Amino acid sequence: MDESNPAKYGGTPVREEVLGYGSQSITEHEKEAVVEALDGDYITRGPTVEAFEQRVADFVGVKHAIATTSGTTALHLTGRAAGFSTGDEVITTPLTFASTAHAATYCGATPVFADIDPYRRTLDPDTVREQITDETEGLIPMHYAGHPADIQGLMEIADEHDLTVIWDACHGFGGTWDGESLGSNRDMAIFSFHPVKNITTGEGGMVVTDDDELAQRLRRLRSFDMDYEPDGHKSEPWYQVTEGVGYNYNVTDMQAALGLAQLDRIEELKNRRDEIIARYNEAFADIAGLRTPPTPENADPMYHLYAVEVREEFGCDREAFVNAMHEENIGVQVHYVPLHYHPFFQEEFGYEKGMFPETERVYDGLVSLPLHPEMSDDDVQDVIKAVQQLRTYHA
Repeated sequence: MDESNPAKYGGTPVREEVLGYGSQSITEHEKEAVVEALDGDYITRGPTVEAFEQRVADFVGVKHAIATTSGTTALHLTGRAAGFSTGDEVITTPLTFASTAHAATYCGATPVFADIDPYRRTLDPDTVREQITDETEGLIPMHYAGHPADIQGLMEIADEHDLTVIWDACHGFGGTWDGESLGSNRDMAIFSFHPVKNITTGEGGMVVTDDDELAQRLRRLRSFDMDYEPDGHKSEPWYQVTEGVGYNYNVTDMQAALGLAQLDRIEELKNRRDEIIARYNEAFADIAGLRTPPTPENADPMYHLYAVEVREEFGCDREAFVNAMHEENIGVQVHYVPLHYHPFFQEEFGYEKGMFPETERVYDGLVSLPLHPEMSDDDVQDVIKAVQQLRTYHA
């Protein structure tokens, strides 16, 4: 046995315990905050949720923040608030999770995919223009891995065609573009606070907007589309009425307490992510066939993922790379299987492989390496060693 070989080819794994690609970072500060919420008068949606919403609104630099049960339900609410319905078309990226497109499908609208800019891995404004029809009502760009989409180019299209823009910023909370927080652009933006995201509330999401009418609609839809103070409520205080199809997407004060505590640490969390990325970039700079994430322009992202692209020059394909890393107990992942590969979007909307060549070319090499604040320097070095050993073996 050659100990210098990757584990898949007869060597010893670089580590004994599995290192996941993402993880939450919870300290005593968060635990104390949640316990304090449990000792309060509210454990469902109450004043702590309102405080969390206001803190997020202030952080992003918008007037309104509406907490929801997940990034997915946040997307659902934005589609409803935008008024998407049957016959409407909504343009989005195929390189994302299904929830992004479901902001349209949940409302009966048709998701229309446009190909990506392979450098940014986000929607290409030129391909978006090609997809616009008289039925186009919305645009849902996604900040892939936390790297900003072409905000200026996409906003110009939205202005020209009077499109509602919903920014899927699930990966981007804490990042900035042109000195402003991701999520601060019109019309609405959504965040995810899943445990592997930049901050967490366990499960949870948020919609942010500067539009007063959209904010009012979002809050109503989040809670049963209920009017809690209709005519007659003053004399009959029990009298409350549902005015449409709404949902129970309310979050709890416990989740909000966790979110507030995470916000207290966001600079620390971002700094640690940046440190890990800097080490990766330095270690992988000269490895042939391994494309590292794009260099941000006029932006300071808070990266959710460190996604590389494995190319032919590396010496093995993406499948072999992923399986070899798993043998080293390095929990890499792939983000994402393009939406036009999924049976649902093929059967319902006629998509098929081959339709979006740039998306497919990028996807064929994509691998997300571990990136989260709980990683130690030794963890980071294990990832670097595993990649370097694999490259040396295949060179």
